[in-house]
Amino acid sequence: MLYVTGDVHADLRDFDERAFRKVKKTDYIVICGDFGMIWNGDANEKKALTRLGKSHYPILFLDGAHENFDLLSAYPVTEWHGGKAQIIDGNLIHLMRGQVYQIDDKKIFTFGGGESKDRELREAGVSWWPQEMPNEEEMREGIEHLVENDWTVDYIFTYEAPSGMRQMLVNDDWQEELNPFQVYLDHIREKCSFARWIFGNYHCNRRLSANTDVVFDDVIPLISGVSKLNRK
Repeated sequence: MLYVTGDVHADLRDFDERAFRKVKKTDYIVICGDFGMIWNGDANEKKALTRLGKSHYPILFLDGAHENFDLLSAYPVTEWHGGKAQIIDGNLIHLMRGQVYQIDDKKIFTFGGGESKDRELREAGVSWWPQEMPNEEEMREGIEHLVENDWTVDYIFTYEAPSGMRQMLVNDDWQEELNPFQVYLDHIREKCSFARWIFGNYHCNRRLSANTDVVFDDVIPLISGVSKLNRK
């Protein structure tokens, strides 16, 4: 079974909560961005990554806006379940941008990344990285993979929201115009056939439409008849 949750922000305590203790080794946890545990590369961080890698279930994460992309890019890229991924440590795996994976008999399109609203307060290369925003090559690769799958997948997991969903969650006083990535996600939403789209970033848990959710600390099981959990 697939379980989907939102931003973790390097809080290891979340993985000790009852919600995660219910997960079986045949299940998967997907984190929709802002994993945050690849940040400074120190010994404590490496120990935490090793601990998560020893989890009895796979922990799959998308990158968000608050990751150290210099450190993340140093991990080798490999083929995993039909798409490109980075094996961080054992069962801890980074799902990369614009990929389609076959997981638990489902086709899953993933696209991490997004724009930090507080980037003016951050320091480049220390607490903010320009790679947070997807580039043209990554977006082109995503479209190519969707075309290969006839624009049909089961699930879409992203960090950022399509603009229509975003407008339901925030006001635009900090960003007057859509950025190119939001326009890109709008195009995918209009063109692609999917059963469920789940994204993180906005620190709330809401069903926004019949097939779209924003998730933060809820843990959503992608199977009918199973109640959602919560990390807190």
